Amino acid sequence: MIARWENLSRDQLAALDKDKTIVLLPMAATEQHGPHLPVGTDHIILETLIDKMIENSHAFDEGNIIFAPQLPIGKSNEHMDFCGTLTFSAQTYYAVLHDIAGSIAHHGFKKLALFNSHGGNTDMANLISRDLRIDFGLQVYVFDWWFTSFWKDILSKYQESGQYGVFHACELETSLMLAARPETVRMDLAVDEDPAEYFTGDKFVTVFGPVNAGWRTKDVTKSGVIGAPTYATVEKGNVFFGYAVEKLFAILREISQINY
Repeated sequence: MIARWENLSRDQLAALDKDKTIVLLPMAATEQHGPHLPVGTDHIILETLIDKMIENSHAFDEGNIIFAPQLPIGKSNEHMDFCGTLTFSAQTYYAVLHDIAGSIAHHGFKKLALFNSHGGNTDMANLISRDLRIDFGLQVYVFDWWFTSFWKDILSKYQESGQYGVFHACELETSLMLAARPETVRMDLAVDEDPAEYFTGDKFVTVFGPVNAGWRTKDVTKSGVIGAPTYATVEKGNVFFGYAVEKLFAILREISQINY
């Protein structure tokens, strides 16, 4: 079974084999995405991906995947200089995630995957994963597509922009939004922008590391865009969604085989 938590009854949830169920907690954001994308971009993309995984549930027969209700607000304070951004503080967000995970564990579920679509949530997901393991005995996994190699294989075939073309409100996100909610995308307003010069190049301190700096979005970009959305197409978006569904099922098959 692949289903949303909120669509199941208490008895259906109670009857699930907890040893063969992975609960995914979708972590998204509501924040500015440049002049051309809606502030709900991160959670629209994640919601669309969940829809597509449910539509393709026949491709997964290693147990149950249950999507907990999505959190459409995350830690986005770096974007607060741009209108429309909503954010939790780190302390509030930690408490929210901790309480939800505790509820999931209370009902007997054993495997939890933090399913994250916003780069500003990444550090929190990694930090809290060990605490949830210690506090609740959960097996906790962090899936994050921004600071991992998740998109590497497909981008190597389809990315047309340069080194900084995929980061925020970029070729990737804009393509996904053209496929998911084209009516919300204003390609006539799309602008390409690399990060500020002092965060680029082959130095130690860059937006990709190896030395990270604490920054506000306006320190890095004037437009709110980091990347090259003008290279986005709906065709790429459809390919990216197909790739994501297939790869996520492969990841979940591996998680289903792990017990510790």
